[in-house]
Amino acid sequence: MEDTLTLMEKTAFLRGVELFRGVPSEMLAQLADRTREMRFEAGEVIFREGDANRGLYMVVDGLVEIRKGRVLEGVRGPGLGFGELALGEGEPHQITAVATLDTHALNVPTETFFETMVDFPEVAVSMVRVLATNIGELGQRLHDLEGKIAHLNAALRQAGAEVPIYQSGVFRRPTEGAEGS
Repeated sequence: MEDTLTLMEKTAFLRGVELFRGVPSEMLAQLADRTREMRFEAGEVIFREGDANRGLYMVVDGLVEIRKGRVLEGVRGPGLGFGELALGEGEPHQITAVATLDTHALNVPTETFFETMVDFPEVAVSMVRVLATNIGELGQRLHDLEGKIAHLNAALRQAGAEVPIYQSGVFRRPTEGAEGS
């Protein structure tokens, strides 16, 4: 497939991606030069769980659903990235990405992205900031879920129902596993 964006257009696009805000244009141009344009039709699977990792993607135009099994984990639109940074090139994906609209994306091989972070620490600092924000948001979501569980447990107790105990990834009745205690 032929590229449709010039190097200058790719660089301008990267400048608009949150991860790269504040990164000098010269650095973005070098990264842009190492990207590959990809196009996906609506409904096309970009990668599936178990497929070999081919790097990170940034949506130029379109919409992509990220799924784990049958669960929708998130949606990525223009200016947002997706992929699994923890995976090495060729390692199996743990998620599935599907274009829900016709999608135009830039692909950066994982090793190229890591080389860019080493060569340009500003990119690595920006990545740490984005990851720290994501961790904070996940922590808040976990806190909110724990609050809802506590509320549901209180409602169960008030209704006189037995409250299940969550242990080692399994909900158990309080009387289960009590034999021999």
